Amino acid sequence: MNKKRLFFFLSFLIFIALLIIFYQRPFFIFLAWFITLFYIIWGIFHIIVIFFGVKEPFNPKLNLKYYPTISVIIPARNETILSRTIDCVINHVNYPLEKKEIIVVTEDETSERIAFWLSQKYPGVILVRRKKYFLTKPSALNDVFQLAKGEIIGIVDVEDILDRDIFIKVASSITQHGYDYVQTILRISNIDDSWITKIFAMEYAGWFRILLNGRSHLGLFTPLGGTGNYFRKSLIKEVGGWDSLNLTEDAELTVRFNIAKAKFKVINARQWEEAPINFKAWLRQRTRWFRGWMQTLWKYLPIFLKPYAIKRIGIKNLISTILMLIAPFAVILNWVAYALTFLWILEYYHLIPYKILADTFPVFAIVPLIFNIVYYYAWIKGALIERIGKKHYKYIPLMAIYMNILMPIAALRALYQEITKPVFWEKTEHPGRGVKGFVNENFNNEKINKI
Repeated sequence: MNKKRLFFFLSFLIFIALLIIFYQRPFFIFLAWFITLFYIIWGIFHIIVIFFGVKEPFNPKLNLKYYPTISVIIPARNETILSRTIDCVINHVNYPLEKKEIIVVTEDETSERIAFWLSQKYPGVILVRRKKYFLTKPSALNDVFQLAKGEIIGIVDVEDILDRDIFIKVASSITQHGYDYVQTILRISNIDDSWITKIFAMEYAGWFRILLNGRSHLGLFTPLGGTGNYFRKSLIKEVGGWDSLNLTEDAELTVRFNIAKAKFKVINARQWEEAPINFKAWLRQRTRWFRGWMQTLWKYLPIFLKPYAIKRIGIKNLISTILMLIAPFAVILNWVAYALTFLWILEYYHLIPYKILADTFPVFAIVPLIFNIVYYYAWIKGALIERIGKKHYKYIPLMAIYMNILMPIAALRALYQEITKPVFWEKTEHPGRGVKGFVNENFNNEKINKI
């Protein structure tokens, strides 16, 4: 337990309680208008990002003059579908076989046996079994990073399926277009498993195809996804590797890339992964993500507020970074805004004998709704562009549940863990359910490795 952080949090709650007791009306009016202004800024920012995000992502040239070696790191723990992932990279992705390297890093016997067998079959597969380790993904990445021979390092989660031309586009972006690191567009392969996977797939389409693509076009801070990111190996060395204690190592690493002024782009290539199929699995994963953003915010906020940091990364990038990392608190504010709205309604209709918010304009009742609509539009527009499903409007009630109930629960759980628990990794299970029918449709082994 972080006693210092717990003390700060309890002191904050006591301070709020005292304000409510002694300055009730001024406090609630201030809170209402603060939330209103926050969501207006948040909404305008995201409308601008969406405007640029609907544009086509960057399309790199496909006529490579030079094929750099690409080293793919696959962290695996108790993953029975590991063989499929390795087979996909080796036999499905169009790229010279001798220029592919796969490093499987694991701690368990199941993954070790699978990787060992395939390392005998394919010379480009390397197995690393960690005997003493810290149970986080970034810790595993740090342990094997120096073993990579490639000029380009890629992170591939064990459930991923890569588009056929993804390595060519990555290599072209980095070697011919001068980018230091790139992010592919992540797609969900198991859309029909549950209502959560349907909304998750639409959220991913909105997130990667619209919101991150828009940030990329605008030159704003654009956090990497946990997979589908590729970078120059020298860039990782330059910033000192991954933070082993951060639960969103991708976002934390992007902050340091940004401070280092590395060139970045979201590229028009896709990598398919698997969404959690039930609420429990989704909650564990989203809690980990939200807590990782909180960790990154606590770590870098003191740095961001110093004049030399502002001068180095610029006001535009500073604002876009902070607006990204405070997302868990933004969804929690939804509940606060709705509570204020409910209180105002009770007062307006004289259902309670209080006048805390009387005679104040309840604009804060509308702004969170508008904020939600902005996100729903991004999800639906992304799904349309990525051709995910039909009649997306019928999912708006489920989107509302997802955004206004599930998201705040995950954010509050993340805040609780960040205050009371040491860092630990809540693993997301990947049974490979979403690949049924997908492999036959997308794999064509006759054209493999003919470059």
